[in-house]
Amino acid sequence: MNIDRDTELRRLARVLHRDAGQPGHLAALDGAGLMKLRTLIQNSLLEEFAGLFEKIAASGKLAPDALSALLCRKVFGPSITANMSYYVPADRAARMCKHFDDEFMAEIAREQIPERAKEQLEKLPVDLMRGVTRQMLASRDYHIMGGFTDYLPEDKAMILMEEIADPADSLRISSFAQRKDRVARLTAKMDDQQIRSLIEAAFKAPEFINEVGLVTAQMPAKDQQRMARLSDAVDPKHRATARQAAEKNGTLEALQPFFAA
Repeated sequence: MNIDRDTELRRLARVLHRDAGQPGHLAALDGAGLMKLRTLIQNSLLEEFAGLFEKIAASGKLAPDALSALLCRKVFGPSITANMSYYVPADRAARMCKHFDDEFMAEIAREQIPERAKEQLEKLPVDLMRGVTRQMLASRDYHIMGGFTDYLPEDKAMILMEEIADPADSLRISSFAQRKDRVARLTAKMDDQQIRSLIEAAFKAPEFINEVGLVTAQMPAKDQQRMARLSDAVDPKHRATARQAAEKNGTLEALQPFFAA
């Protein structure tokens, strides 16, 4: 996987509760180095208290799901619940989530490490995710949503995209997703009007232009050609602007089908 440095810097800055432009002392690290640093920071607390979290999770094995969920809400809170969730079988975790409201599930998601929640994302019913998605959008937690996009099954992602009314929000979420290839496949499944709306939103901000370029660069030639056609339909001048961005971010060669169309 090609690690985009700017994407990883944004994610690390959120973990450190800093603006993306502040960690200037990390200039020597490439995308892979920033990812390694981020995961080390995120996992440090979990690994230090792993034994405790595992014991808490194991202590509830014999309790009914509803009782365990009640303890999570009333006693443990979202942070401890998130950390012990990695030690609960994914099937049981999904059943317990049925006893949580959308707000509490969103609070848990904010505390989770996406890389460790992959199996839970596979088991959790998508209908339970809809409310969490709306909560995250309302609180503008794009960095959380982008992180989970890397591991969320694509069929579920397509359904949850229905909750995103503002195309700019899709771009904000994508800017925190490292798996641009997954975002590219999801984007290619949009209808023409949805993609035109996405392009219109993208060319209103330089960072969005860059994001669309990174995603389009991961598409096969036929999908890039479709993106070019729809971009021209919005504004024929957009491709010249996109070329300038591609020259800066190093995607010019990968985008040749787009520019040649």
